[in-house]
Amino acid sequence: MNVLLIGGGGRESAIAWKISKSKLLTTLYTSPGNAGTSEFGINVPSLSIKEAINFANNNNIDLTIVGPEEPLTEGIVDEFRSRNLTIFGPTKSASTIEGSKIWAKNLFEKYSIPCAKSDQFSDLESSLEFFKNNDPSKWVIKVSGIAAGKGVFLPEDLKDAREALEEIFVENKFGKSGEKILIEERLYGVEVSVFALVNNNNVSNFIAACDYKRIFDGDAGPNTGGMGAISPPPFWNLGMESEIRSSIIMPTVEAMAKEGCSYTGVLFAGLIITKKGIKVLEFNCRFGDPETQVFMPRIKSDLLEILLKISTPTSGGNVHIELEDIYSTGVVLTSKGYPEKFVSNNKIDGLSDSNQEFGSIVFQAGTKSSNRSKIYTDGGRVLICVGLGKSHQESRELAYKKVKSIKFDGMYYRKDIGENRDI
Repeated sequence: MNVLLIGGGGRESAIAWKISKSKLLTTLYTSPGNAGTSEFGINVPSLSIKEAINFANNNNIDLTIVGPEEPLTEGIVDEFRSRNLTIFGPTKSASTIEGSKIWAKNLFEKYSIPCAKSDQFSDLESSLEFFKNNDPSKWVIKVSGIAAGKGVFLPEDLKDAREALEEIFVENKFGKSGEKILIEERLYGVEVSVFALVNNNNVSNFIAACDYKRIFDGDAGPNTGGMGAISPPPFWNLGMESEIRSSIIMPTVEAMAKEGCSYTGVLFAGLIITKKGIKVLEFNCRFGDPETQVFMPRIKSDLLEILLKISTPTSGGNVHIELEDIYSTGVVLTSKGYPEKFVSNNKIDGLSDSNQEFGSIVFQAGTKSSNRSKIYTDGGRVLICVGLGKSHQESRELAYKKVKSIKFDGMYYRKDIGENRDI
């Protein structure tokens, strides 16, 4: 099989690494990829939807896999399918579950899917008035559209709320994504990311992970795209999976079918385990980043075979993902200044050629290379060091051992990945 993988981050590095091991793979093309994905196939320049269609036709692509959310919300799946090209991912209408938090919230409320209570706003004045009448520390501000994981604010006081709202409505930091916002009840508990492969009403078993969104140790500072992750969470069990399936995932899949936007692809539920039960924080229409990098090494199944089955309309029956009985911890290394303005083009030292020594793997994200021997930083999140062990503690130690072998100017990472994620 010839495969086109769209995206260029750490998530795509992990997907490329995994499918490169498939017995079905002939050639893997990644667009645009990064210095790491070139180890597993051929990098090609960024492609528009039209260019991706032409590339698929001209290179006999058997399956296209979409990593990031933007092409999905722009309708790449619809365009491919209308030309009888096989592609993994949800349609434009189904991608709205991530593309519009307000649309998703309305869906949850209509079908009684457990979630936080919220109000919707579209201007500075009315949203600021809300916080003058309500304690800001008990609420969360979320832009409705996609925002690379940076559109959520946790104000502690009126000053924080005003600054966040001015970023959204005055500075227009999020463009169209910030034209509408949710002000949502702040829930307390442990967050968990749950991934399922879906083909209409056929839903696989789940893969669970916990991520670390804040920039600083102790879950302090602004949100980022993710500073690390673990899989599986220490509290994960079959009983919890069964509860989430019956109360959240299946009702959501069935609700989307009733709304005329049946779901196919990976469904990523961001959930929180509270004293009052498990509730939805958000849904995403793609693999998570950095969660993908920690759970891909746990998958025993042939990923390419599974994604092809999910993407083939005539295939029936549920898919089962076989998982290794191992623990995984991933620590993200960032450029100085991230998640704000960051410095790039620094040489990276210490990347192992074998890339899997001492039970660890390094997945590249914001990297570039003029040749394989010299790799430079080219983004905010640069690398993720993943440790694999027979226990959470062993996987954590192996991840940080790998971190200490890598050097680049301005390198930053959290020191507490793997801690404080139990219930």
